[in-house]
Amino acid sequence: MLEGSSGSRKIKAVVEYDGTRYAGFQQQPDQPTIQGEIERVLAEVTQQDTRIVGAGRTDAGVHARGQVVHFLTGWKRSLEQLHRALNALLADDIAVREVARAPSDFHARFSAVERRYRYTILNQEIRSPLEARYAYHHAQPLEEGVMGQALAYLTGTHDFASFGQPTQGESTVREVVRASCVREGNHIYVDMSANAFLRQMVRSIVGTLLLVGRGALAPLDVRKILQARDRSLAGPPAPAHGLCLVRVNY
Repeated sequence: MLEGSSGSRKIKAVVEYDGTRYAGFQQQPDQPTIQGEIERVLAEVTQQDTRIVGAGRTDAGVHARGQVVHFLTGWKRSLEQLHRALNALLADDIAVREVARAPSDFHARFSAVERRYRYTILNQEIRSPLEARYAYHHAQPLEEGVMGQALAYLTGTHDFASFGQPTQGESTVREVVRASCVREGNHIYVDMSANAFLRQMVRSIVGTLLLVGRGALAPLDVRKILQARDRSLAGPPAPAHGLCLVRVNY
């Protein structure tokens, strides 16, 4: 649907979801996805086939507190009514937090200037059933100080080929504007903000930081892995359920 055709308008929405039972954000045939569920409900509410575009194509099992999507719609009633109708029909593990009119040139993905992700590690001997969906349980002690030292080597503009998978021949160069590793009690939070991320980039970085935290790698080894641009040198991706897309800035 083109904006302006039949009175259509561009809408921006902020979406929160628990990604546990979904095969990721992006539509996939015969699998439950965040995009598929939102588009199904939009079609029911507006009586129009509507395609959404997301700021981040989160992988299977990854959560979001501040995913941003845009779509074109011929909806004639108020945005408040649209907001209420969407939340009334969406599955319990997806909620639309905000709905607003967007400028005609707004694009949820390409207009974004910064995305922030948080990875949560529960670092204690005994697992927590209540946190099992949202925090990766790591029983072996971790030293967050050296993990933070290693993470510092990744700030700035670098080729992150060692830590992520490009799609359709895209560049592997990204700018990480902020990164931190902080312990609060038995939780370790790895926060990263960048202009964009490669597929599995945050999880691969966290997987490598876990090796540093256990003493299997030194912080300087992470810089060497970055410079090598060789995915086989980095640690395995940390499990998806510890990762959350926190915010997208425009």
